[in-house]
Amino acid sequence: MSEQHPRGTNAAPEAVAHGHGRVFQADRDQHITEHHHHYNHDSTGQISSPQNSDGFATGPDSIRVPLAAPKPVVVRNRDEAKQQLLSAVTTLGGARIHVLHGMGGCGKTTLARFVFDETVSSGVVEGFWVNAASRSALRAGMLSVAAERGATTAELEAVQRGLRPAADLVWGYLDRPGTPWILVMDNADEPSFLDGGWIRSSRYGTTLVTSRQSQSPVWVDAEHHRIGLLPPQDAARVLCDLAPSTGSDEDALELAQAVGRLPLALTLVGSQLSDQLLEAVTMADFRHRLSHEPSVQIDNGSVPWDSDMRRTLGSTWQLSLDALAERGLPDAGTLMRLFSCFAPGPLPVSLIRPGEIEAAGLGEVQPPLSSARVAPCLRGLFDHALVLVEDFPGQDGERPTRIVQLHALVLDTVFRGIPARMRAPLLSAAAHLFVQALPEEVPTPAGDRMRNMMVPHAVQLLENAEAEGVERVIAAALTAARRLRNDLVARGEQPSALPLAQRVVEAAQRNISADDPELLEDQHRLAGILIWTGDHDAAISLHREVLTRRERTLGADSPDTLSSAHELFFALYLIGDWPAAERTIRRAAEGRERVLGEGHPDTLHSRGLLAEVLCRMGDEDENVQISEEICEISESVLGAEHPITISSSLTRAFVLDEVGRPAEAEGPARRALDAYRRVHGAQHWLAMASANRLAMVLRGLGRWEEAQQLAEEVLEIRRSVLGDEHHHTLLIRIELVRIAQVAGRAEEAVRLGRATLEACQRVLGEDHQETIDCRAALQAAEDGVR
Repeated sequence: MSEQHPRGTNAAPEAVAHGHGRVFQADRDQHITEHHHHYNHDSTGQISSPQNSDGFATGPDSIRVPLAAPKPVVVRNRDEAKQQLLSAVTTLGGARIHVLHGMGGCGKTTLARFVFDETVSSGVVEGFWVNAASRSALRAGMLSVAAERGATTAELEAVQRGLRPAADLVWGYLDRPGTPWILVMDNADEPSFLDGGWIRSSRYGTTLVTSRQSQSPVWVDAEHHRIGLLPPQDAARVLCDLAPSTGSDEDALELAQAVGRLPLALTLVGSQLSDQLLEAVTMADFRHRLSHEPSVQIDNGSVPWDSDMRRTLGSTWQLSLDALAERGLPDAGTLMRLFSCFAPGPLPVSLIRPGEIEAAGLGEVQPPLSSARVAPCLRGLFDHALVLVEDFPGQDGERPTRIVQLHALVLDTVFRGIPARMRAPLLSAAAHLFVQALPEEVPTPAGDRMRNMMVPHAVQLLENAEAEGVERVIAAALTAARRLRNDLVARGEQPSALPLAQRVVEAAQRNISADDPELLEDQHRLAGILIWTGDHDAAISLHREVLTRRERTLGADSPDTLSSAHELFFALYLIGDWPAAERTIRRAAEGRERVLGEGHPDTLHSRGLLAEVLCRMGDEDENVQISEEICEISESVLGAEHPITISSSLTRAFVLDEVGRPAEAEGPARRALDAYRRVHGAQHWLAMASANRLAMVLRGLGRWEEAQQLAEEVLEIRRSVLGDEHHHTLLIRIELVRIAQVAGRAEEAVRLGRATLEACQRVLGEDHQETIDCRAALQAAEDGVR
């Protein structure tokens, strides 16, 4: 029921209806007029102007004190942003609106609170703190600001009755001369809530906005400050500030890196380390716990009765996904879940090429993701700082690679939140997209960088697939990992392929039988990688195991069995066991010739290696004959550009040089080097082997300067790729000793020889052939000094 106006007046009704009630007025002739008082609902379903039982709008408990996370003891890093903001607030110089944006948990509110406290505590700046997480909270807080600045009860009631614009009233009082002010609009993650004039520039104060949104027309004229992760040393100092007695500086640095240098995570971890009741946990102990469900372990540091979702990892990023869904991008959550199937770190954006989305089955998951929606969904994730989209720098004039940068704790939280029914389809889709994203077979530096970048993602995908336990998902992940492993090995990237090859073998052993041909092939390829990464003993043991099992299950003359014998040769050759290497490669060569024919590439390859080891053993007649035959057969059968023809040229150069015919060796050595550089690039191991041999040939011909230049190029590349004491690096270091000695630089040769001999003795052993060769080179140099 409402109160009627006196008869004969035209005044508006003055009654107040509570809740969703309606106001009725009976005028002179008893016509009933219905007045609807509409209340806007924000995205949370809250009424924008909540009222108490007396009909007056309620407001926040305080706008003078930040109703946010507790004030930190120290705000680490952010020095540039702190200085800019402090200067802006205290001098009223520069931009009047500043937006602090970044992912959830990165410390935006912490930085805003630091600036607020530092400036307001001086007494020369008036401070207001408003929660902008919802329309209702923003409106109530801003009206409270107006009241604090002098707005009368009548003016506020007029706003509540809809008779006066609320934002105009507030800014009318803010934009008046007087004490300078700072206004913080915290958690403005939905910029549209500020539409309608709630944010304005004023010469009398400074507005700070914290938001997960990096772009919005609402603050187009503002100065932006991207708040990212803390630098490693500052992140470690946060842990030391919070829990100084639980570990060393090194422990703090390692733990800070393990939690991704995210301020929220650092705070939660520090609170656990500083408040231990049941057990003494060190920083090192906590780091080890993070191997299992890291975000759950970290969230144990939250206060149990704290209902603020922004203060836990498990929910802070879900707020951003919920906001995207409310803005019409529910499928952004599907894209984020797809990303969570992979590892932290840079992920090539080509993995989500629109043309492959439907083929991967992402249109069948909920919410469905289509090719047409990938770009807006990625933009939404980027705008909310859930991912970063950057250009990975190119090399030597190459175009940069567009990547999506992912944070470990975000991925862990999102992946754990995937409904059980959706995990298998998402992991299968991820495996499909992974294979399709691998570069084509054309070897380019950009393609190689991309393959190296994708190794941790293949490992994580396989780990997630195994945890899911669905056979078809594991098979798809193994297919993706094997494809990448094979590509890396084909391009001479064995060090990059090693962790992937090891993970593939571990997964295959758990999921298929011991004698399954696929598992044997996985172990065979791992053994081959171990050879080139220097673990010769492990390679020999694994190769022999695979050879024995292939003989038993496939037969002695199976192509796979002969391949095991062929690859075992390399490990035996590199440890200097020439007799065992000769027996093994002869078996492979004769078996392949018998089974595959003399013109088959595999046969020619094994025969070429036989020639090399025979040369090492001093059998000049047979090795020269074999090297001539394989060159003739390979060129006539396979063609001049075939990899085996090129390899045969290198073998021919090796044999001729070793038997003292360097003039004849130069031509084949140059042909091999030019071909390998053209096909594989200058840094491929085959190109390096050819350059190494050509340097030796040039030394034998007395062209020392040319030999020196080529050998130094090889040394630089091998050091950068393999390290200073890898077997192949030691080979070129020995050659540089020889070159210096024959060129008359005896003292230089002695210095290089002693350092190289010490490395050979330590790495290869006293009796290894390369150690013996190095000792001889050093002796020759020392004789030259005397």
